[in-house]
Amino acid sequence: MNDLTQGPILSKLLRFALPLMAANLVNQLYNVVDTIIIGYAVGDHGIAAVGLSFPIMMLFNALFMGISMGGSIVISQMFGAKNKEQLNKAANTTVFMAFMMGLVITAIGLTFARPLLRLLNTPSEIIGDASIYLMIIFGGTVGNLFFNLGAGILRGMGDSRWPLYSIISATLMNVVFDLLFAVYLGWGVAGVAVATIAAQFSSGLILLLRINSGKYGMKVTLPQVLKPDAYIAKNIVRLGMPSGLQGMAMSLGGLIMQGFGNNFGAEFVTANAVIQRVDGFAIMPLMGLGMATTTFSGQNIGAGNAKRAQKGVYVALGTIVSIAVVMGFVMWFAGSPIIRLFNVSDRVHDMGLRGIRWICFFYAFMGMDHAIAGAMRGAGAAMRPVMHSFAAQICRIVLTYLLAVVPLQRAIQAAVDAGSYATYELAKAAGVGRDGFIWIYYVMSIGMVLGAALNFLYFKFGKWQNKGIVQRRGDSAAAMPVEEYDC
Repeated sequence: MNDLTQGPILSKLLRFALPLMAANLVNQLYNVVDTIIIGYAVGDHGIAAVGLSFPIMMLFNALFMGISMGGSIVISQMFGAKNKEQLNKAANTTVFMAFMMGLVITAIGLTFARPLLRLLNTPSEIIGDASIYLMIIFGGTVGNLFFNLGAGILRGMGDSRWPLYSIISATLMNVVFDLLFAVYLGWGVAGVAVATIAAQFSSGLILLLRINSGKYGMKVTLPQVLKPDAYIAKNIVRLGMPSGLQGMAMSLGGLIMQGFGNNFGAEFVTANAVIQRVDGFAIMPLMGLGMATTTFSGQNIGAGNAKRAQKGVYVALGTIVSIAVVMGFVMWFAGSPIIRLFNVSDRVHDMGLRGIRWICFFYAFMGMDHAIAGAMRGAGAAMRPVMHSFAAQICRIVLTYLLAVVPLQRAIQAAVDAGSYATYELAKAAGVGRDGFIWIYYVMSIGMVLGAALNFLYFKFGKWQNKGIVQRRGDSAAAMPVEEYDC
C-alpha cells in the first residue's frame, strides 16, 4: 500500500501515478489491438462499428463507474483516517452495490442497444456489426465489473501496481483471444467482443484474489457483501453518483456528437474511431495523473490535511502540462504513421490526421480538467465538477450543431437547389460539404478549455476542503489504526 499523507509530494505522487499511467497506456494498447485486428479482418466498417459502440457502452456503464469511483474515494478516505473496520466494510459494500448496478446495466443495455443505434441515424452499412458487438459486450458486463471494481478498490488503498499487472495480463489475453476468435475462427466483430469480455473477466478474478490475499487487512467475502453498511453506502452514493452523472453527461454528449458526426458519413465515423485510439496514447498518461490526484486528495482530506491536498494538485498540474507539451509534439509528427497501422483508406487517414493535429494543441487543458476534477472528487466535493461538465457539454453540443451540422445541411441543400443532385439523400451520399467535419474538433477544443477553466476557478476559490467524510461527520477521533502491510 502507498500512504500518500506523508513524505515528499512529487515523489509520492509520481510513485503512485506512474503505474496508473502505464496501466492506462496498456489499456489504450488493448483498444488499439482490437481496432487494428478489426481493420485487417473486417475493414473500415468494422472499425466504425466498434468506435460507434463506445459512447453507448459508456452511457450505460457510467453509473456503475460512479459506484466504483465512490467506493474508491470512501476507501481512500478511510485509509487516510486509519479506520480499519470501516475500510473493510467499505470494500464489501462497494462490491454489493456494483453487482446490483451491473445487473441493471445488463438488462437495460440488451434492451435498448439497437434502438439507440437507430436513433443515432447510424449508417446502414455499420448498424449490423455495431448491434452484434454491443449485445455481446452488455451480455458480459460482469467481466467489466470484476475488472474495474477490483482496480478501484486497490487504487483506493494506494496500490497502483496490481491494477497495472492486471491490465497487462488482460491485454495479452485479449491479443490471443482476438487472433483466435476474430481471425482464426472468422467471427469478425463478434469475436473481438467475446475476446474483450473474456480477458476482462479473467483479469478481474486476478484482482479479487489479490484483494483477498491478506496483504491489505481486508477481505471481500459473500457474507459481508450481503450485509452492506448503510452509512457507507450512503457516502458511496453521495461521492460516486455525481461522478456517474458526469460520466453519463459526457457519454450522452458523446452520443449526441456521434449522431452529429454520422451526418458526415461512414468515413468520418471510421476516422473519429481511429482518432480516439491514437490520441488516447497522449491522453491516458494525463488521465493516470488525474486518477492519482483522486486518491492523493482523498487520503489527505481523510487525514485532515487539506493544505497538503491542495499542494498535491499544483504539483500534478505542473507535471501534466509538461507531459502534454511533449505528447502534443509527438502526435503532430507521428500521427500519420500511427494512423496507417489501422489499414484505413487514404480519405480516412487524411480526416484522422487533420483532427489529431488540431486536438494535440489542447491536451494540457484536458489533463488539467481531469486532475482538478479528480482531486475535488477525492476530497468529497463531487457535485461541482459535474456542473462544470454539464456546462462544457452543453456548450460543445450547441456550437457543434451551429458550426458543423447546420453548414453541412445548407451545403447539401444548396447542391440540390443548384441541380447538381436530384435529391438531398444523393447529395449527402456523394459527400457534399463533408470537409466541414473539422469544426467538430474545433468545438471540442473549446469544451476542453472551458471545463479546465471552471474546475480551476472552483479549486482556487471554492470551499472544497471541508467535504470529506470525517470532516462532515466530525468523528476523526474515532479513527482506528490500520496495520502496515507489504504489497
